[in-house]
Amino acid sequence: MNYKKLSILELHNKIINKEISILELTNAVIFEANKVKSSNAINKMNAENAIAFSKEMEKVLNTNSLLYGIPYFAKDNFATKGLETTSSSNILKGYIPPFNATSISKLEDKGAVLIGKAALDELGMGGVGLYSCNGIITNPADDKRIVGGSSSGSAYLVAKGIVPFATGSDTGDSIRKPASFNNIVGFKPSYGAISRYGLLPYSPSLDTVGFFTRNVTDMAIVCDATFGYDTKDATSHENNSKNMFEKIEGLSKAVKFGYIKKVIDDLNEDVKNAYYNLFETLKSNGFEVKEVEFKQELLDSLSAIYKMISFSESVSTNANLDGIKFGRRSTGTDYVEIITNSRTEGFGEEVKQRFLVGALNLNKENQTIYLNKAKQVRRLIVEELNKVFKEVDILIIPPTDKVAPLIEETKIKSTPEKEYLNDILTLANFNGSPSITIPFLKEGKLGIGININAKPKEDLLCLQAAKMLEDIIGIKNEIVED
Repeated sequence: MNYKKLSILELHNKIINKEISILELTNAVIFEANKVKSSNAINKMNAENAIAFSKEMEKVLNTNSLLYGIPYFAKDNFATKGLETTSSSNILKGYIPPFNATSISKLEDKGAVLIGKAALDELGMGGVGLYSCNGIITNPADDKRIVGGSSSGSAYLVAKGIVPFATGSDTGDSIRKPASFNNIVGFKPSYGAISRYGLLPYSPSLDTVGFFTRNVTDMAIVCDATFGYDTKDATSHENNSKNMFEKIEGLSKAVKFGYIKKVIDDLNEDVKNAYYNLFETLKSNGFEVKEVEFKQELLDSLSAIYKMISFSESVSTNANLDGIKFGRRSTGTDYVEIITNSRTEGFGEEVKQRFLVGALNLNKENQTIYLNKAKQVRRLIVEELNKVFKEVDILIIPPTDKVAPLIEETKIKSTPEKEYLNDILTLANFNGSPSITIPFLKEGKLGIGININAKPKEDLLCLQAAKMLEDIIGIKNEIVED
C-alpha cells in the first residue's frame, strides 16, 4: 500500500469509503517504520497495541472523527500508558508510565493510532538531533546534515512520509526549526492551548505541546482534537480558536502583515529577495504589509535570555531524576554516591552542561545578578512584541536563512552581528504566541521554511494566515522518497 504521500484528510476519506481498512493502514505503517529503524528516529514501537486498537476500531467506524484510524508517532517525552517513555535519556530507560499525557488521551479518544515513540535530543535539550542516547539522527534528505531538534525523530518520520503527523514539544524552536530543515509544517500553539499534563518538562515557563504535519489543513485537524482547558495543567486555558478545520480558509483581507526590516535585510541575498517578493505578492493580493520596529539590543539578547531561563528551570524540574526518587539507579556506598553515579552515568554531555549553567544561575547570589535580570529582559521583549501586535496582526520572521547545515558546521559560530537570527524563534516562546513554520524555498531535496506569528490565543488567525501563504507558495505534502 502506497499511503506515504496522503494527507490526514485523504486517508480519512479512503477509510470511510472503505478503499483501505484501518488495520491494513496500520500494518503498512508498521512495515515502513521498521524499514527506517536504523535511522535512530524511533525509540520504541507500539506495534502489538496499535494492531489490537485498529481491530477494535474497525468494529464500529466513527466517520465523525477525521483522526479515526490515522497513524501517528509521539515524541518520547509524552507519557504513554504501558509504553516505555525515556525522553531519549539513559536515566529513564525502563520507565513505563501508568498514565497517558492528556494530549495522547485526546488523540486516542479521536481514534488516532499510536505507532510508536519518536526519538529526541535528550530531555528536549538540543536543536540538532545529535543528542539522543540511542544515537544521532540525521536529515532524511542528506545524512551529512542535521535534521534539527529537539523533536528530531518526529520531524524525520513525518518528512519521510512514515506517518502524516507526529507530536512535538517546543521550548525554543524545537518544532519550528526542524520543520524548516525538512520541508514540513511545524506548529507551536499558544502557551497553554494544549495541556502539558504528562509532558516530561524541560523549562515549564516556555514548554509548549505542538505537532508536525505536511500541510496546514492537517494541522488544524490535529489542533481541533487536542486544544482545551485541562484541570490537570494549571497553565492550560480555554482557547477561543475552535473548529479550525472548518474555518481554515477564512482569512480576512483586513489582516495586516508585518516584518522587521533589519531581520529580513540580514538574510543571505537570495532568501532576502524571496521574502521581499513574497511581500509584494501579498500586497498584490490586497493585504497590507508593513515594516515594524523592534529594538536590536533585545534581539541580540535572545540567546542569553533563553539560556538563563531555560537552563535554570531545567536543572530544577529535573532534580528528581537522581536514581533514588526517579530514574535508573547506579551503585554506590551511600545515597550521595548513588545520586552522583546515577546522574553521571544517566545523562549525556549536553544535558550536563546545561545543568551546570542552570545550577550556577540558581545560586543565591547569582539569581539576582543573572536570573532575575534575565526575567526582566524577557518582560521587555514581551512588551516590544505587544507593540508589534498593536500595529499588525501577523508577524513574519525567518526560522533560518539556509538549508539544514552539515553536521560539522554546527560547531561554527555565526558572525556576531547576525547571531541573533539563530534564536529569533524564541520570541514566540517568551510571549506565548502561536507560531508556525511552513515550507518556503527548496534547494534540491532540502528546504527553507518561513515562520508566521500571531498574538497569544490567536491560533486560528495564525493557521488561516499560514494556509493562505501555503497556497501562494505552493509547497505542501512533500516527502523524502527512498
